[in-house]
Amino acid sequence: MPMIIIVILLAVLPINNGISTVNLSGYDYFGLFFGAFLLIVGLAVFQTGTFQGLTKVGQYMGNSLSRQPKFFIIVVFSFLLGALITCAEPSIIIVASQIEINTFLLIGSIAVGVGVFVVIGVVRITQHASLKVWYLFFYLIVFLLVCLIAIDDTSRQFLPFIFDAGGITTGSATVPFILSLGTGIAIARGKHPHEDSFGLVGMASIGPIITMTILLLANRSGFDPYAIQLPAPYADAGGIFGDILHALLPSGLTHLGSLIEVGMALAPILAIFFIYELIYIKLPKAEITKLMTGFAMSYIGLVIFLTGVGAIMSPFGTRVGVALGEINSDWLIIGICFVIGLVTIVCEPAVHVLTTQINEASDGYIKKSTILGALSIGVGLAIGLSAMRSIFNFNIMYIIVPGYFLSLALMFVTPNLYTAMAFDAGGTASGPMSVSFVLPMIIGMTHSRHDLPTESVAYYTQSFGVVALIAMFPILTVQLLGVYLQVKKLIQLRVTRGVTTDPNDAQIIHF
Repeated sequence: MPMIIIVILLAVLPINNGISTVNLSGYDYFGLFFGAFLLIVGLAVFQTGTFQGLTKVGQYMGNSLSRQPKFFIIVVFSFLLGALITCAEPSIIIVASQIEINTFLLIGSIAVGVGVFVVIGVVRITQHASLKVWYLFFYLIVFLLVCLIAIDDTSRQFLPFIFDAGGITTGSATVPFILSLGTGIAIARGKHPHEDSFGLVGMASIGPIITMTILLLANRSGFDPYAIQLPAPYADAGGIFGDILHALLPSGLTHLGSLIEVGMALAPILAIFFIYELIYIKLPKAEITKLMTGFAMSYIGLVIFLTGVGAIMSPFGTRVGVALGEINSDWLIIGICFVIGLVTIVCEPAVHVLTTQINEASDGYIKKSTILGALSIGVGLAIGLSAMRSIFNFNIMYIIVPGYFLSLALMFVTPNLYTAMAFDAGGTASGPMSVSFVLPMIIGMTHSRHDLPTESVAYYTQSFGVVALIAMFPILTVQLLGVYLQVKKLIQLRVTRGVTTDPNDAQIIHF
């Protein structure tokens, strides 16, 4: 609803030299509210099914794998489940439908990266290795690979999209599953269960960046130019329902529709789990029925959600971006995008899963509102900077490189728990709403502001990277929050110690 309210305000308030920014007809309002209805219902049903299905699978697999005596079994099934759950992630399906690259190659590369790094994260937990050292090591590998791409004029244009690949990986499907998997293994085998429960999502985000970099190095010509779709205002209700049917149903081999895409994404997860379940877990029939009900709800919810995104919300995001690009004041555009960023985080379902787990792991000391506030500021800065980059056309690496080096440096002054939570928070912040609305908005703004053709490589350079920034800035804000709370705690201890050692204090303390 916050996103819908912002679109309506842009349509009614005369903030662009006395006129409204976005022109909406009566059918546009109907389409906007109907699209919001599809997203709300779809995501609600999907989340309910996820907690009954995908999350339960993660818990069962985590608990069972942690007791496996054969390390080979842990590695194989962690990889398969990490890779397959990625194929069901709404954010990846949305981006794959927008990019002019083979869908199976794109999703396959990202899935392999996630699977490998889920295994690495599980190994780290079982071996009680330092999360900070592992993050430092793998991010150094990332930036060495980036240097290899940056020296090539053609390949460097796609660097923003490569970093986006890490951000779109972790969303409403993967986060609950990976958090449950990490928690199950940490409780059984972790040295510090509370700390080891976090960090696996952040580790999984590294894998796609590396695999997409390798894919681009193997194909120096890069990807095809991005083709922006410029939607027209709705003239009647038939256009709205026609777009919905097109997004829902298959039409040829290149467009499978959400009905088929979601089924193809969820079926392998079910198959792998039931193979493992029949051999090792052997659940009662009643629990199997609950899991199947959860998977059925996940399927229905994800179909409804992706249909609403593809048919209505992504086109609206593009229209809002085109309208914002026509505003004369650069700083007004940046300010509006900052406000959109503040409320975007509230719309991400995976964030609420993470904040709940953080609150429980800290026994209520770290409040959900505190983490949500830190994430909100981080995402606001990310989208504001993305708008600035779209307008002034400067290289995203001027933000990415200092940002990640600062976060890696902060690891050595931030408490371990906050480091793990920070990198997980970065992964969860960039979910389906960021990909379905914010990314098309920035692309539309770039097209409008610079009068680019509808098909151009420049969209990769100037527009993509917004998801990467949405994933990076919450890492910094949560780390800084951790430093602040740690300093606050030390000050409170010092004050308490001063009171208890006051020579004028005549109280008798009974132990």
